[in-house]
Amino acid sequence: MTDQSSDSSAEGLTERVAKATPAAVVQKVRGLSDRAIAWLFISPTIFLLLAINIFPLIWTVYLSFTNYRANRPGRPIEWVGTRNYERLLGNEDIWGYLQATAHFVVWTMIIQVIIGLGLALLINRNFKGSSFWTTVILIPMMLSPAVVGTFWTYLYQPQTGIFSYIINLFVSVGPIDMIGSVDLAPWSIIIVDTWMWTPYIMLLCLAGLRSIPDYLYEAAEIDRANAWQKFWYITLPRIMPFLMLAVLFRGIENFKMFDMVVELTSGGPGSTTEVASINLKREAFEKWRTGYSSAFAVILFVTVFGLGNIYVKALNKVKQ
Repeated sequence: MTDQSSDSSAEGLTERVAKATPAAVVQKVRGLSDRAIAWLFISPTIFLLLAINIFPLIWTVYLSFTNYRANRPGRPIEWVGTRNYERLLGNEDIWGYLQATAHFVVWTMIIQVIIGLGLALLINRNFKGSSFWTTVILIPMMLSPAVVGTFWTYLYQPQTGIFSYIINLFVSVGPIDMIGSVDLAPWSIIIVDTWMWTPYIMLLCLAGLRSIPDYLYEAAEIDRANAWQKFWYITLPRIMPFLMLAVLFRGIENFKMFDMVVELTSGGPGSTTEVASINLKREAFEKWRTGYSSAFAVILFVTVFGLGNIYVKALNKVKQ
C-alpha cells in the first residue's frame, strides 16, 4: 500500500508540473535534439567551472601588468606594462628559486619512479601476504602533507631524532642536522616526498602490470627469453604509458609544492629550500606586491603548461 501511494503521488506531481508548464516551452523542448538537451543540462556546471577557473586566471593576468597591492584596496590601479615581467626575468634570485624547484622535481621523480616500479614488480608476484604489505605501503599516501611534515620534523632532530640514530648505526658521523644543513636540507624534503608519494607511482605501475596479458609471457618463454628480455621487451613498453602518466601528475604537484616544505624547513636554511611557490607566497602576502606576484604566478603557469603540453604529446606518441 505504501509503494502504491508513493507511486500515485509521484505521478500526480508529474501531471501537475506538466500542466503548469507553458505550451510554448513544451513545444521548444520537444523540438530539441538529444545533444541540445544534454548541453542544456550540463551548461550550468560548465558556466560555474569557467567562473571558478577562468575568471581568476584572467584577473591574475590583468593584475600582472599593474602595480596593484592587495593591502591598499583604495589605491588607484596603475598600468605598468611589462615592468613586472622585466623585473622578474632580470632577478637572479628568481632563477635560484626556479633552480631549487627543478632540483626538487627532478630528483623526486627519478627516485620515486625507481622505487615505485620496483615495489610494483615485487607486489605483482602475489606472494603470501602481498595484500597486507600493499596496504601498509599505501599508508603514507593517506596522510596529510602537514601531518607528514610535522612528523618528519621530529624524526630529523639531530639529538633526539630516530633518523640520525639509524644513520649512526651504520656510519658513526655524530648528530646529523638534516633540516639545518645547507647541503642536506634539500635532500630532507626529497626523502619525505619520496616516502609519501612513492606508493602512488607503485599503484599506477601495478595497474599497468596487471593489464599485461599472460600469453605474451608464455610466448616469450617458448622463444626462450630470459627475465631481462621479458622485462625490457614486454613489461616496460606495456607499463610505460602508466609510468609516464604518474610522472606527469606527480611532476605537476611537486612543481607547486608548498605545505610540506613550509612544515620542514620554511625555505631555509637561508633560501636553500625556498622553492618558487614559497617565494610567490612571500611576495603576495608578506610584501603585498600583488602585481609583481601575479606576474610570477603567470610565469609559473606558462612554464608548467608548456612543459605539460610537450610531455602529453610525448605520452601520446608512446601510447601509439
